[in-house]
Amino acid sequence: MTKKKTTPMNPHEREAYEHGRAGIRLGTEGNYGKAVDAWRLASDVADAHLAFTDMYYWVKSGYGAALCDAGHHRESIAVSLLAREWTLARRQPLSSLSIARAHLALGEGEAAAPYLREVHALIGDAIFEQFDEDLEADVHAAIAGLENGGNQPTAGRPK
Repeated sequence: MTKKKTTPMNPHEREAYEHGRAGIRLGTEGNYGKAVDAWRLASDVADAHLAFTDMYYWVKSGYGAALCDAGHHRESIAVSLLAREWTLARRQPLSSLSIARAHLALGEGEAAAPYLREVHALIGDAIFEQFDEDLEADVHAAIAGLENGGNQPTAGRPK
């Protein structure tokens, strides 16, 4: 089997990629604040040198997820929206998942619903593995379109 040839990264792509890799590693270790810092560095490089390239959108997708993990929900939504169309075109759920998770964390079940449906369309019932059990009913309801009226998920109702 022959190995697929790839185009070498330019120095700015390499720098953004290395910061992103550090962000991934720190996030998997549970160091969410440091992960955000690493992704922010990657984002700064992408903004300055890689606008609207694949690397730019990859960075924004990862940065949005890291912001969500760290509890910076409004910022996560804003950054993830930048990468959403790019990730959807590649059948990747990360940006839509980050937006949905952030809206749910903010108690905005109705706002999360279209993004939850996008993720469900891409990965099916594996979506439920992305949420704690206490949100599973809300995710089911949002996917089923029950977020309106009297059947609104608890994530969108006042407590």
